[in-house]
Amino acid sequence: MKLKLRRVGPVVYALMTGTATLSGTAFVATTLAGCADERKAETHVERLSDPIKRTAAVERLLQMYDDKVTADMRDEAKPNVKALLEVIAAPLAALAEKGDLDSKTQGRLLAKLATMRDPRAVPALVKALGDYKMDDKRPDDFDGDMAEVVRNLGEMKSKEASDALLKLFIDMRASWPKAQNKTFYRTLRDALLAIQDPKWEDSLVKLLEAPVKTLSNKEQKAIMDQMFWQTVAAELLGNMRSTKAVRPLVKVVLSPFKGPVGVTAISGLIKIGKPAIEAGVKLLNGADAELAEYAEKEFLRAAEDKGDKIDDKDKAEAKKAYIDSAVIIVANIGRQECVDPMLAALEKGDTTSKAVIARELYKLPSDPKVIEAFKKVWADTGLSAQIPPSGNAKEALTEAASSFLDAELAAWIGEQALGLKGEEADTSLIQEVALSMLLKVGGKKQLEVIDKLATKEITYPKKVAIGKAFEKEIVAAKKLVEECGDNADCYVKKLASPEGSKDSGFIGIKAAYMAAILGGEKVLPKLVAELPGIQNAAVSFTVVQAIDRLAPKGNKEVADKLQGMVDKATASRDEANISKVSPIKTVVYRMQARGQ
Repeated sequence: MKLKLRRVGPVVYALMTGTATLSGTAFVATTLAGCADERKAETHVERLSDPIKRTAAVERLLQMYDDKVTADMRDEAKPNVKALLEVIAAPLAALAEKGDLDSKTQGRLLAKLATMRDPRAVPALVKALGDYKMDDKRPDDFDGDMAEVVRNLGEMKSKEASDALLKLFIDMRASWPKAQNKTFYRTLRDALLAIQDPKWEDSLVKLLEAPVKTLSNKEQKAIMDQMFWQTVAAELLGNMRSTKAVRPLVKVVLSPFKGPVGVTAISGLIKIGKPAIEAGVKLLNGADAELAEYAEKEFLRAAEDKGDKIDDKDKAEAKKAYIDSAVIIVANIGRQECVDPMLAALEKGDTTSKAVIARELYKLPSDPKVIEAFKKVWADTGLSAQIPPSGNAKEALTEAASSFLDAELAAWIGEQALGLKGEEADTSLIQEVALSMLLKVGGKKQLEVIDKLATKEITYPKKVAIGKAFEKEIVAAKKLVEECGDNADCYVKKLASPEGSKDSGFIGIKAAYMAAILGGEKVLPKLVAELPGIQNAAVSFTVVQAIDRLAPKGNKEVADKLQGMVDKATASRDEANISKVSPIKTVVYRMQARGQ
């Protein structure tokens, strides 16, 4: 009987005729033996134990995970992603912990396990982090993968990673290429801040106490490393409200070698609150000989580091070096109990220290005796007096007057400026600054003194009215005052309008000042509500300053809302957003300290 081959399937036909190919034979073998389903994660999990198939299995499982996440619009809480994790998380984590893969696959696996945010993977991630040895060579893929591990452990607030993260922080040099790559050092900082384990306290204090030996350009890498370690340490210790850190933080502020860390150190002291006030006041009163001596030595050491020849004037300045820093510390904490020590120091100070102290008085809670003290210093300060780091003292005080949110004080300074005697080059400078200040904070009652200053003529370098340089601002200020009068809500609307942020933002800046002056503490919620929508940085900064001034005893509700803005900007990882909320952080810290 002749076989009808046309009715036989192609594979059977090939077998019968002996023409089966290799692929065909394999297909039949798997068909007959029971083919493994390539679409099932379990199939590839089984292959993880096979050294030959392991790498391909890892890649396939990770691709399956990515596909599921993509299908779920990247929402890892969806059931099908969870179901997949139940199958793959534990075996992949176990494989990662053994470290039996090549570097590239191991790094990719660790990074993906980190993004899964599955608790079963944490031990493997922590072990990998502990084993990771960063060096100063060029970065490769594995370094980028470890950055992803660090980021996710931080965002998970994984206490299990605490020791490994601190070790990496201490061992890493921010100047290394691998630390700089895609700002790995910043990713590590963010992770530390997210976890901020209290058991780090002693190690962080030790980092903060390390001296900076020189600011020479030849040592820029070493300087960068120290600034990184100490800035992060200062931020963490402040967040922890570490009383152990008070003196080390004060020393940071006192040392010219640690200038870039100073702002963070002051923020840390603000957060710590009462213990920091006590230390600052003691230093301000000259009652802490050890810190005063430290400030003196650091001042002279910094002068020598610059190559300056030390003379008697330098030595005299060094003796008083602690005062400026103490003033900054006490004023920036800004609690009611800071008022009397600041005024007492004002009474005892010389001309320069009085100007330094008076310039910071607006940061204290509103108090008539503070205003009177400021007036006295302003009147007593000579036209040529200088203020550290370098600048005209009377000019600095005139500019600072706007921050008191006191239109009557502004008008008083305007009148005093008009009556100044001396060289026209000196008097006209103060008159110009007074006019600029009054244009921002002056209302209907202050228009007369504004006009007097604006029409005041000077002859050098040519005959011209002082107001000539402020023509646009004068017109805008008068129009705004005419429209809104004494209505604080009207000014709030103006600062939030597109017009408020146009160009230099002058209208928004003036509107913010006027809303705060006229509305007082009642306008606080409205200013906070408008703040996120303000695009002009100068206007935003003015609103933040006004909010700070209007909450002398702290305000938890306002502080929480401001902190929410900071958190949102930080989470966005957008540098522009993060920079925009930077001034808000200090206000939040100060409000929290005032509320203690």
